[in-house]
Amino acid sequence: MAHGRVAGGIPRRPVERSGDARRRPATPQHPRHADRCAGRLRRTRSGTRLARPSGSSCPGVPTRHEGSNSVNTVPQPDLAPSPRWEFPPSDSFTLSNGLDVTLFHLPGQYVASVGLLIDAPLSGEPREIEGVATVVASALIEGTRSHPGPSFAEAIEDQGAVLGGAVDFSATQVLLDVPTRHLDAALPLLAQAVAEPTLTDDAIARHAAQLTAGLEQQLATGPGRAAHALRAALIDPTARESRSRTGSPTSIAGLQGHDARAYHTATYGPRGARLIVSGDLADGIAARIQNAFEGWTNPAQTLIAPQTPRPATPRAIIIDRPEAVQADIRMGWFTLDRADPRWAALQLATHALGGAYLSRLNRVLREEKGFTYGIHLVNAPMRRGGLSYTQAAFRTEVVGEALALTRSILQGGEFSTHEIDRARDYLTGTTPLRYATAAGVTSGVLSQAAAGLPADFVPRQLDDYTRVTPEAASKVAEELLLPQAATLVVVGDAQALLTPLHEAGFDAEVRASDAN
Repeated sequence: MAHGRVAGGIPRRPVERSGDARRRPATPQHPRHADRCAGRLRRTRSGTRLARPSGSSCPGVPTRHEGSNSVNTVPQPDLAPSPRWEFPPSDSFTLSNGLDVTLFHLPGQYVASVGLLIDAPLSGEPREIEGVATVVASALIEGTRSHPGPSFAEAIEDQGAVLGGAVDFSATQVLLDVPTRHLDAALPLLAQAVAEPTLTDDAIARHAAQLTAGLEQQLATGPGRAAHALRAALIDPTARESRSRTGSPTSIAGLQGHDARAYHTATYGPRGARLIVSGDLADGIAARIQNAFEGWTNPAQTLIAPQTPRPATPRAIIIDRPEAVQADIRMGWFTLDRADPRWAALQLATHALGGAYLSRLNRVLREEKGFTYGIHLVNAPMRRGGLSYTQAAFRTEVVGEALALTRSILQGGEFSTHEIDRARDYLTGTTPLRYATAAGVTSGVLSQAAAGLPADFVPRQLDDYTRVTPEAASKVAEELLLPQAATLVVVGDAQALLTPLHEAGFDAEVRASDAN
């Protein structure tokens, strides 16, 4: 037995020696296979290789017969077609106060997901305090009349739950995730959050400051500035959808506690609201929901009709960032929403053009040219109408050529059957994954409800995907994604970009980076 030491006097683990060779302990094996597989591995100068007598085998290792190059392997089973996926069934009922409730019983999902949709489009925000809806939603956790101050957050945490709010242009969502065994205790807390939040001056000031800081940080980046500028350029400025859903630093700065409380009183109520509960639900859940929410009333609630935004005139804009070495680019169109019968065809068309790694745009601009780390073409549907746009960042010196190639690819002819089949396989294959958890079901159903879509939208959409032909996808792309009708936003060095953009066919207006 030999012992050794390293610097600092730390003992080295003893190593057994036999002559000049070290003997290392063999890798432990399961007793069931130890005798049968013993001695099968032999170390050589070139590494470890298998040395087994003919006719013997170790689990998981193919057997090679002596004098033969053939290898016997276990036959693979035949692969059967995947069974048709079905959206989870639901039970629905309406409380006496007008709250619509939908339950999704998902066996094995032991973390329940609860979502409450408040029918309050952002068009109801006063223009001078836009962002108030986001501040109110984020401040719900700050205390209620029954649990003032930190005691409310502590009550939520005692149930192992997470509560938060999210705001979109169509509605506000209040979300609760909680272990199913604590769902009974957590439901009344959710009801308190929406019915009786304190919304103190200090809490509103703190959340407004946090929102302002986040918005300023976003606008300080090229991608963030490009996203805000594209929305403003694509949608008529009279529509609330043309501006950020979180407001602007100026509008948030004027927000006071009494503004937040007045907005909550005017918008948070059971009329038009919808509660979604998903998970491994126990018997009697409907009665417990009724006990928690039926007392929620708000006579002052005002329902607001959603707007129908109109498209703005196409144009090209450069947001100047002097000496920037790359340009963040958005090329977009005002297109359609999910209720339009052409939606499925547009989804497949945009996926074939720029939604996959080897889509037309990414294959040329990333793989062949090396101009960008990636370019994507996405759809962003609203309740009425929608946006479709490319997003990418390019080195400044290749922007002109990249834009010219983008326009050429977008008008590059009809889709092949192979392209549409691949897009269809991806969209139909990933849809079930998005609804594989309770949280996925709740968030998906809330999104559909906010858009005014029917309960059977998802299975109908999957059926629509199967009926889209290459001709239909090509037609909708030709109608809606015309390069000459695109709005272009480029965030980068205006001095270096004006000439390349002009040569690519865009006469751009230059704006300072701090312009609204």
